[in-house]
Parts: sequence; C-alpha cells; structure tokens
Amino acid sequence: MSFLQAYFRQGVALQYLGRHADALAAFASGLAQDPKSLQLLVGMVEAAMKSPLRDSLEPTYQQLQKMKLDKSPFVVVSVIGQELLTHSFHGASVVVLEAGLKIGTCSLKLRGSVFSALSSAYWSLGNAEKSMAYMQQDLEVTKTLGDQSGECRAHGNLGSALFSKGSYREALANHRNQLVLAMKLKDREAASDALSSLGHVYTAIGDYPNALASHKQCVLLARQTQCQLSEARQLGNMGAVYTALGDFTNAVQCHEQHLDIAKTLEKRREEARAYSNLGSAYHSQRDFDKAISYHTRVLELAQELSDRAIEMRAFAGLGHAARCMQDLERARQHHQHQLEIAQELQDRAAQGRASSNLAEYPVIRSHLIFHTYNPLQIIHPSSSVNPTVLQSISTDSYLHASEKLLCSHVLVEFKRRCICNQLFPPTLQAAL
Repeated sequence: MSFLQAYFRQGVALQYLGRHADALAAFASGLAQDPKSLQLLVGMVEAAMKSPLRDSLEPTYQQLQKMKLDKSPFVVVSVIGQELLTHSFHGASVVVLEAGLKIGTCSLKLRGSVFSALSSAYWSLGNAEKSMAYMQQDLEVTKTLGDQSGECRAHGNLGSALFSKGSYREALANHRNQLVLAMKLKDREAASDALSSLGHVYTAIGDYPNALASHKQCVLLARQTQCQLSEARQLGNMGAVYTALGDFTNAVQCHEQHLDIAKTLEKRREEARAYSNLGSAYHSQRDFDKAISYHTRVLELAQELSDRAIEMRAFAGLGHAARCMQDLERARQHHQHQLEIAQELQDRAAQGRASSNLAEYPVIRSHLIFHTYNPLQIIHPSSSVNPTVLQSISTDSYLHASEKLLCSHVLVEFKRRCICNQLFPPTLQAAL
C-alpha cells in the first residue's frame, strides 16, 4: 500500500469515527506530499461536506466552482483550513494550513492570507513564538504588495501580541505604525483600534497623560461614528486611567457613563465590566464596602450570563476587597474560586495571578499575628506610639500593595483578553 493510500484510508477511518477535523488534517497531509492526487482532493472535499463545516463551507465551495478553482489543491486546502480555524479546530487548522503552504501557490496575496490565519491559529493554541513569526511574514507580504490596509491590520496584530508578551516598546512602535496607516486610509475604525491599543500600552508603561489622551480621542471617534458600544468601552478605559492618576471624581463619572450606555444598549457583559470598574475605583478610595457591593453585582451578572471569565474577575475583586478589610478567610475563599475558574478556563496567566494572591495569605496572617502578640519588640519603651496604631500602619503596607496590584490588573486585563479577538486574519475569499 502506497503512503498516499495510507493517508486516504486514515482520513476515511477518522471520518467514520466522527473525528472530522482530524480526518481533514489527514487528507491535507497527504496532499502536501502529492498535490496532484485527485483521490485525496475529492476525499477531502467529501469529508468536509459531511462535517460540521458544511453549512459555512458549501457557499464558499460553490463560488470556487464558478471561478474554476475547485480543483486547485492549494485553494481548497487553505479554504478548509480557514473554516477549521473559524470553528475553533485550532490544532487541525494548523496541520491543514501548513499543508497548504507546502503545496504552494504563485500568488503572494493568497500565501499572505494563510500566514495570517496561521498566526491566529497558533495564538489560540498558546504558541506565541510561532504566531508572531507568521505575523511577521504576513506583514512582509503586505508591504511587498503595497497593501496598506493589510499592513495596518498586521501592525495591529503584532502590536497586540507584543503587548501581551510585555514588549511594550515594540508594541508601541507597531501601534503607531497602525495609526499612521489608518489615518492615511481615512479608516476611522482602524484608527480607533490603534488609539485604544496605544492607550493600553501607555497605561502599562505608566504614561497616564498619553494614555488618557489616546482614549479621549477614541471617545470622540466613537461619537462621530455614533458607535455607542465603542464609546462605552473607551469611557471605561478613561475611567481606569483616571483611577490610576488618583482622580476619583472623573474616574467614577466615566464609569457611570459607561454603565448608563451599557444599560441603554442592554449589553449585560458590558454592564458587568462597568460595575467591575466602579468597584475598582471605590477600592482605590478604600471604600471597601462600596467596592464589594459593585463586585457582588458583577458576580450576579456573570452567573446569570454563565460567563466564567467575568465570574473569575468578580471573585478577584471581592478577594482583594475582603483582604483589605482584614477578612482573610473570606478573601482566601474568593481567590480560591478565582483559581478554580482560571484552571477550568486553562488561562495560565490568570492561574498565576490567583495563585499569587493565595500565596500571600500565610505571610499576611503571620505578619498580623506577630504584631498582635509582640508589639513591644518593635516599639521603644519610651515611645508614645500606640501599638495598635503601629500595627495598623504595618498592615497598611500589605493593603497598599494589594491595591496597587488590583489597579494594575484592571488597567491591562481587558486589553489582554481582547488580543485573540483582535487577530482577525483576512479570509482567502477576499484574497481571490
């Protein structure tokens, strides 16, 4: 039996087992070895049409037939690869799309669309290095083609990826290039995306005036285009920066506007974000009772929406507030819930933050016990300082660190969670 027959039989067997994505990967791997195999090409198309991809793939395949591209192994394999990516079969999509690159095409534009799709697939798999390598290739293709719109998109993707890796200087450069290109193209949506991203990078490096200016421009653009959802989100971003600047009045004003718009639009997830931001703002003012009331509302909305990511964020806020009120057992319980959800979501960064929060409790508890039972060891006999006051001051060092940590998380967390959603590869149809 030839190796091509082996790939074909493997694909058929996997299809019968209901492992449709793996079956398509097997057919594609065979075509990468011999692009001229009509048996493998037909087998792959038939398998795709019997898979969950059919509803979205069929109209595209009919267009390929009209364009007489349905016999092109590169085009068929790449289209199916992008459909797998769209349906979140990330592992199989990587195999299929890389098979497409091995098959090859003389069209630089088509190859660029596959580079972009692969960058998104690898990002979803958590392989940032390979993802960024494909992003760079995508960027180079757009420059070669003189495709300013594609170049703008590629700079945005690279900037977001670099931001997530903590490479803020490089992220800043890419988002600035994204903004310049968006302005040249008079693309307000792309300009708003670039400005918003710049705002998050400036926030991460502590340049709050530039962060605030960037988000303010986003609000103006949103109002010009009458995009209320974008306006609401940017008001939330502005509020977070005001919180970092210690401008509580403006912070709350922005977050309340964010909340009002979210309620008007009946966007409950956006409403939850606004409540979370309000909780953080009141936390920064050490009004922990009010912070807890807002984070509790976030928790209620998250559970109504069955949104575990928002629920995790609510537990984090509740945990920080409880800790600052010295209710350590309740705080530990909240952070334990935060960790359990992070593990369920397989969010490694969130697991790290939750574990870090939990790790602090033995230290804080022993610190409080030491100062409760040994006050004279740290106070000179002639000192007039009340031991209780000194204990409170000492405890404040932990609480201040907690507040700083929470503020930092609020400012960058929403950006980090948006990164995968920003990695929009161009479809192969657009490149044909």
